[in-house]
Amino acid sequence: MRRSLMFIMEWLWRLLYLNAIWLLFSLPIFTIIPATAAMFGVMDRLVREDDDEPDFKVFFREFKRLFLKSYPLGLSIVIIGGLLVLDLMILRNAISDKAEIIRVAVLAISLLFLIAISYSFPVFLRYEFPWYKTLFFSFMLGVRRPVVTFLISCGFLLIILLLLFVTGIGILLFASLIALISTTSAHYIINSLPKLSSQGAA
Repeated sequence: MRRSLMFIMEWLWRLLYLNAIWLLFSLPIFTIIPATAAMFGVMDRLVREDDDEPDFKVFFREFKRLFLKSYPLGLSIVIIGGLLVLDLMILRNAISDKAEIIRVAVLAISLLFLIAISYSFPVFLRYEFPWYKTLFFSFMLGVRRPVVTFLISCGFLLIILLLLFVTGIGILLFASLIALISTTSAHYIINSLPKLSSQGAA
């Protein structure tokens, strides 16, 4: 019982500290993409147990290393996601049969896109694929393990609810919680693929 409590408190501290660093580096809005990539990089090391604690120096090193590399993936997620949201807003009040078909199609594409981005940063950090290959491979991971993907969705939904109903605590934890859920899930699936796992280790 005591060991379990210590484990929970240790990870709570890690999440709070990493989220605080991410918020600091995201204050200039244009740095939010490399800051997010750096946060996932630190989380990757924590999940792999390469580090015991989130370290500011490690975060800053990852931030510099990924500053330019992360923009193609990050901007593609923002642009594609923005276009999908815009389409849904335009089609929201449409009442024709044709518009309804298009709306369902856009919703389906949005769902597939959400599956892809759920694993995108862990995949990018592990393999450094181009952005389009990262999204495709991430989508394939999600489809391969639908139960894990469903559990990820539930976790993200809980984080959204935390932000809505316990906003103060949500702000302190939401980004690092997303990184933890996404990274641990991606590791679980990738490690079940021996060839790809060994490629990542190489």
